[in-house]
Amino acid sequence: MEKDITAARSAALAFLKANRAGVIATVSSEGTPHASVVYYVTDESFNIYFVTKIDSRKYASIKANPPVAFTVGHLDVPQTLQIEGIAVELTGQEDKNEHVPALMEMLSKNNPSFLPIAKMDSEVVVMWIEPKWVRWGDFSVEAIGNEHMFTEIPLR
Repeated sequence: MEKDITAARSAALAFLKANRAGVIATVSSEGTPHASVVYYVTDESFNIYFVTKIDSRKYASIKANPPVAFTVGHLDVPQTLQIEGIAVELTGQEDKNEHVPALMEMLSKNNPSFLPIAKMDSEVVVMWIEPKWVRWGDFSVEAIGNEHMFTEIPLR
């Protein structure tokens, strides 16, 4: 079974790194759910880094309720990755310096004139989702049953 989890972890991480947009779900201080697309970068530990406006609903909800859900899906090969974790603003300059270059490179990769951050007219902050639970869903497998399609990925 360990070999299957290792292979699933590698596949899930490769999937997460190959994609650049995911949906973050938050809950406001009043209990209202909110979901929005974010462009992200990740690392070997499934940490997610993204930027957001300081006056966004997403930012206000994270400040009020740091637990979030994050998902990435792909239709061509039916696969999904679900992450639940704690979102916080990166405030240390060292932390920002570590992740901002990768975020800027990813955001400007296709066409720098479409750089979303350049079009925002309010202060932008870097956010981090520290994963607490990760589940990989690979619906392209031929076997039937949840045990074949879903793998919870242990965090190191």
